[in-house]
Amino acid sequence: MGQYLPLFRPGQTVTFDVSAAVTGGHPVEVGATDRSVTPAAAASAKVVGIAGHDAAIGDKVTVEVGKPVHLLTASGAIVRGARLEAAGAGKVRTLAAGADIGLALTSAADSASVEVLQN
Repeated sequence: MGQYLPLFRPGQTVTFDVSAAVTGGHPVEVGATDRSVTPAAAASAKVVGIAGHDAAIGDKVTVEVGKPVHLLTASGAIVRGARLEAAGAGKVRTLAAGADIGLALTSAADSASVEVLQN
């Protein structure tokens, strides 16, 4: 049996690019580019966590995430911000009818790696 560790564990801060200015202590959601964030919209289903400090467009910001971030394999193309489900054979795909297991932090082509914030 192989071993596996997530990219980031629960409680660790994760660094993201800023695609729209954020304020420390405010919720942030998946941004306009891979592994970026922007202020979270009302009732957003793409919330990543809480910004650790103020940051301007183009800066880096640390985000407090409460769940692990995994590097998984895409089954079919995945767009960042998509909710994901298990696809079988150890892969994930865009949510269709299964259980929502996480949020894509990056976009990925079929069989490519995708960063996933676990629910």
